[in-house]
Amino acid sequence: MLQILVPTDFSNNSYNALYYAAKLFKNKECIFHLANVCTTLGGSVSETEQVESVQGLDAMAHRLVLDLGKNSKHQIKKVSLCQSVTKGVSGYAKDFPIDLMVIGNKSKEEGANIMFGNNAMQLVREVNQCPVLIVPLEIDFKPVERMAFISNFINPIAEDNIKAILFFSNIMDSALVPMSIEEGKGTDSMAKHKDHFLKAVSKNLSKEVVLPVFQDKVKTILEFVELWNIDILCMVYYQHHFFLEFIGKGIIKDLNTKLSVPFLILPDRSR
Repeated sequence: MLQILVPTDFSNNSYNALYYAAKLFKNKECIFHLANVCTTLGGSVSETEQVESVQGLDAMAHRLVLDLGKNSKHQIKKVSLCQSVTKGVSGYAKDFPIDLMVIGNKSKEEGANIMFGNNAMQLVREVNQCPVLIVPLEIDFKPVERMAFISNFINPIAEDNIKAILFFSNIMDSALVPMSIEEGKGTDSMAKHKDHFLKAVSKNLSKEVVLPVFQDKVKTILEFVELWNIDILCMVYYQHHFFLEFIGKGIIKDLNTKLSVPFLILPDRSR
């Protein structure tokens, strides 16, 4: 049974993340860990805040059933975390066998009080034992026909991440579109890493796309997503120095604020 952690601050963007995940995995047996962080800035939580957290979780779970109907394959576990956002969510993800975390990303119009939209990248850094799916607020759910995976293959793609990519591609019945950015001559090790990856995912593979940098890497990726009708974008989030070779300098953070499709971020499993 798939274990999915959905942090919520009861905003529309966090509900949209839950809704999207419930639609995406409608035919898969899942437990949704719906987690609200009920702490205040001072770190203390009153009895009233605890009650409001419980009531908010009940209301959000009820709203999902009203919108989608009862799904016998889905269970919802409601959790109030009386800690800071990153400590509470990352700690819970480590204590339970979480397979995926789903976060709602704030829209351009929503203010700084949207908790998880502002903390999305911090949670990606802290929750490094499972993939993280970031869902833009503005999108409507639609079937995923094409999932793109972007890498320069400086590092080998870990077997667990290959399994995760195939799992998502299979469960969504989507074609996998590998994409890389042309940045001069690659190395023999990069070619070896790419060849291994392409062979491992060959049954799901669509045509590989290699693009030169148009203006900058973020602009290139965004144009690729639009022109190739990509429904989900996937990358590995490396946290060490070699991460700077391709996706550093804030590229994942920048993409997260500009993408109009869900963003699946796989953890660095090389550590």
